[in-house]
Amino acid sequence: MAGAARPPLLLSLLLLPTLLLLSRSWAPAEASTQSFEVRVLPEVRGFLDHNAALQCKVQTQEDGLQVTLVTWQRQDSTGPPRTVAVFHPTQGSSFPESERLEFVAARPHEKLRDASLAVSGLRAEDEANYTCHIATFPHGSKSARTWLRVLAEPQNKAEIQEVPLSPLGQEPVPVARCISMAGRPPARISWSLGEEVNESQEPGPVPGTFNVTSLLTLTPSSQVDGRNVTCTVEHETLEKPVLLSVTLSVPYPPEVSISGYDDNWYRGRSEATLNCDVRSNPQPTGYDWHTATGPLPPSAVAQGPQLLIRSVDESINTTFICRATNALGTGEAEQTVLVRGEAPRDQSSGIITLVVVLVPVLVAVCVGLPIYFLRRRSCRNQRSPSNNNNVSYFVVNSEASSPQDLQADGTR
Repeated sequence: MAGAARPPLLLSLLLLPTLLLLSRSWAPAEASTQSFEVRVLPEVRGFLDHNAALQCKVQTQEDGLQVTLVTWQRQDSTGPPRTVAVFHPTQGSSFPESERLEFVAARPHEKLRDASLAVSGLRAEDEANYTCHIATFPHGSKSARTWLRVLAEPQNKAEIQEVPLSPLGQEPVPVARCISMAGRPPARISWSLGEEVNESQEPGPVPGTFNVTSLLTLTPSSQVDGRNVTCTVEHETLEKPVLLSVTLSVPYPPEVSISGYDDNWYRGRSEATLNCDVRSNPQPTGYDWHTATGPLPPSAVAQGPQLLIRSVDESINTTFICRATNALGTGEAEQTVLVRGEAPRDQSSGIITLVVVLVPVLVAVCVGLPIYFLRRRSCRNQRSPSNNNNVSYFVVNSEASSPQDLQADGTR
């Protein structure tokens, strides 16, 4: 980095406007447009506290082109341009405003074709339009402008918001918060739920950075509690959006239903139960069982969320009500029980009886029918003279009980 400007260079700075005018008069306008070009990048991006290089190169086909002066000027949104860096071929470089600037390749007494300027330790206030002026002999001067942008990658997080315990029916309240901190420029935040969002912006911990806070606001309900929502953070320093998920925790009073009744309660049934099923946040602190006409029947015993019916009788033929309570309020549900006159017939015993009756019948039919048809056929054969001997033998054979009986019959 250069120190204080030497007296000859200071004189050059004072005469800079005159030199620029003279350099323009050294060559005709049409010659100037063809002799050389000043090339810069339209936009240069750098990160906060890092370094950046503002490129400025002289492009020419003429070997003898002589650069007489390089000047970098800064143009803010308001005010006139300010000279921030100067390079003279013999006097060297000078930086009137900052020692964080340095010419990358320009050296005294050397042919100059690269007038690029390095900026170290970028700050937010370095962001501006910069113009590189190149004065030459004998072809006059040209300039080109580049925009230096200073960026900072944000740090992001999402968290649930504690919702106060209060009755439902209120206005929407914040249920989750997404924060993007120390970003430049400010980050863009959106939510997976298209609900009302309150967004605020404030200065970040580092000068020139921003903190963006987005609050997701919803009306508390059981449909919201336990729901997963996603905060999306977009920023030009990120290769892809950052997705941050949270599971909402929203308080609401009890929502009650009763299960356990199967429409098959008959007189004499024992150990029947009804269950008080509750959804709530926070959890219920108490349960109350009663009937539509008052207290519970003698055979009904309340055991917290369960109602035990020790014996079903006519007193159970009523409407049971369960009421659950938590810190936000109460909720209740009812179940009407219809007691049947008698126990339903056991269908399994009827099936067994049917099997016991049908099996012998089927066995008798399967065995008896073949014997019947065989005997009938033998009777027909006995009436036929030509087959008398064979039939007799067949009949005798079918009725014989032992080999001895067959022999005796054969001798008769």
